[in-house]
Amino acid sequence: MTGRKLNDNRGETLVEMLASILIAALSVAVLFTCCTAAVEMGKETRAADEAYYEYLSAAEGRTGSAEEGKVKVEGNGTEIEVDIGLYGGGEMYSYQWKKEADPVDP
Repeated sequence: MTGRKLNDNRGETLVEMLASILIAALSVAVLFTCCTAAVEMGKETRAADEAYYEYLSAAEGRTGSAEEGKVKVEGNGTEIEVDIGLYGGGEMYSYQWKKEADPVDP
């Protein structure tokens, strides 16, 4: 009976066991990296959303620093230069015609 037990090859070898442990460790490392990247992207997205809504509120409420400038408006073969005020920031702007510069059809 003892001779038969020694010739049984149904068990796993040490190399197979080490390979399975290595694969499991690499899988955990990849999963951890993905979770860390997702958390960081979530933080960046929240910060971008906050900035977007802050600039949008400033543009809609016409608050914040108003930059003044002139804009050329073309139409019906005429060109008018009008004064405007820009409100907002961060590529989210609203404009307002200055009262004295309202374009009037000739």
